[in-house]
Amino acid sequence: MEELIRPALARGATVVCDRYLDSSVAYQGAGRGLGVEEVLALNLAVVGGLLPDRTFLVEIDAETAAARVGGVRDRIERAGLDLWARVAEAYRGLAERYPERYVVVDGRRPIPVVAAEIRDHLR
Repeated sequence: MEELIRPALARGATVVCDRYLDSSVAYQGAGRGLGVEEVLALNLAVVGGLLPDRTFLVEIDAETAAARVGGVRDRIERAGLDLWARVAEAYRGLAERYPERYVVVDGRRPIPVVAAEIRDHLR
């Protein structure tokens, strides 16, 4: 945050992160059961309240996601569908909580279509 993100924003750059505070809230707070509100408060304190201007939630069913991941899976991807369901529900809750910055995208469509929609929102 202090070494990369804030300096980049200060010089007027656009910063794109594939994960940020919301992923901690979803995966740790909901997925691992540490508490959504607790993890959110901790993360907000750490980042000094800095929230993204735009967050894309690419919604996709577990079966399609698993097929796209393929055979090589990381620790989270091997955790099972129960964890995935809790994480997905947490992301939906964050999208409802922060509708001004969330864009929900249907991830079941072909990847190039999803990517084009996201690019269109960034223009």
